[in-house]
Amino acid sequence: MKKVSIAITAYNQAHYIGRAVESTLAQDYPNLEVVVSDNHSTDPIQEVMARYTPDPRVKYFRNETNLGMIGNFRKALYEYSTGDYALHLDGDDYFIDPGYIRRAMDLMNRRNLTMVFARSKSLYERDNVLIEDKVNGNLPEVMDGNWLFLNFYKGYSLPTLTVVHDRPYAMEIGFFEKSIRSTDWEGLLKLIIGKKIGFVNRFVGVWRRHGMNYTLNQDLDKILSNVEYIDSPYRFAMSRKAFPEEVLDLWRRRMLKRYFVQVLLRAAITKNSAQEQGIVEFLLKYDREVYDNIRMDPRFIVMKMVIRNRRITYFVFKHILKQESFIKDFEYIQSP
Repeated sequence: MKKVSIAITAYNQAHYIGRAVESTLAQDYPNLEVVVSDNHSTDPIQEVMARYTPDPRVKYFRNETNLGMIGNFRKALYEYSTGDYALHLDGDDYFIDPGYIRRAMDLMNRRNLTMVFARSKSLYERDNVLIEDKVNGNLPEVMDGNWLFLNFYKGYSLPTLTVVHDRPYAMEIGFFEKSIRSTDWEGLLKLIIGKKIGFVNRFVGVWRRHGMNYTLNQDLDKILSNVEYIDSPYRFAMSRKAFPEEVLDLWRRRMLKRYFVQVLLRAAITKNSAQEQGIVEFLLKYDREVYDNIRMDPRFIVMKMVIRNRRITYFVFKHILKQESFIKDFEYIQSP
């Protein structure tokens, strides 16, 4: 039976780590290791972890220095984990389906897959509200990774806390090499090219949102550098000759459009005109064709008008776009 490593990365999350570890130990898959990579925390996380290390499935490591978030991801995956398959879990997230790893591995083995993923909920901690976005609800149980890659721009998602993947292959293609906000998607988009992948249509985990999440960081430099999560898989696919060049070029433009529509709407909703201008100036130089496509898209024009009214904006994202968490995030972005 293949071993699965659940790699939990943590920094100053003593108040969350217990739930994360307990939710992994509750998984009913027999061959499991729980790897906790503590990024030199200054809180009492070591004392909390002492309650769990007597369990032989738990391995606790403390980095001698803080390696940065992505450095810690790499340490956990490449050095501390030993499984044939791996799943990455942040120290403040947790599972709610104790049978998920078993289901994922059963599907993986039956259909000879490289990766399996599922759906996740978002917990808005301040309000104690759980949100279930409707994205991914129409995906089949088994699919061609090339199909998902080419159609990802349509709004599909890869919730990292649900992704069970081939660990040696992930290291081979360079997981967590990019110091960008979407380093996980950069790796996963490369991983699915030319592979068969699976989907479990269940909500299996919870992504805790509390205002300190790295993905909520609205720093302009981080927003702009994050285009590498698109360009890196584009170059990877090109080097593998996975698709005709014109198909890949179209994919890149569509992905850039998806991304820049999102970040421009975020800037507009938060009334950050300086950031909006910075994004526009960057895109004009980076890819004028994508900028013109966005500017002339009637859907974008309508959304720019809609977001002037908070209630209408919320209705559109919840009931039409099926991404309620997108608009809920702004309460955390705008409030200290």
